[in-house]
Amino acid sequence: MKWNLEELTEDAILAYLEANLEVDIQIYTAWGFTSNPKYPAAIIHAGQSEPISEDAAWHDPRSVTVEVAVITEAAPRTNPGGVVIATARERNIEARSAIMDLLAVSDLNAQLIAQEIDEVAFSMAQVTETERSTEERHLITTITILVIAEPVTGS
Repeated sequence: MKWNLEELTEDAILAYLEANLEVDIQIYTAWGFTSNPKYPAAIIHAGQSEPISEDAAWHDPRSVTVEVAVITEAAPRTNPGGVVIATARERNIEARSAIMDLLAVSDLNAQLIAQEIDEVAFSMAQVTETERSTEERHLITTITILVIAEPVTGS
């Protein structure tokens, strides 16, 4: 058995976002980006996972906490003449809204299943919280998703 449930969960969210995103946002999985990512960006990281019950085995369904960090540079978008066409705040709102529109849906679990990622089955997926922060010259919104997933036999 491969111990890659977190990576498979990230892959499903990546596939879903890439298939449905209608704005220009570079999407990366954890540790899948270079030291100079392109912005705006969304970085998907499935960090913590644990059995959903005390007596569950490691191959049983697991609760996986996924964070999607939507990151924009704290700089306005300008036209070639230097005229501001979108403030840093407006750019951040646009990127965050595009990602949230796809993740904060009642059928997120069905959308992940539809990505047909081999070796993983999903039984729940929902956004649980968001948090806004800044780091250096970047505006960051971290969207937390709670996922129930399990490895499929033969993985």
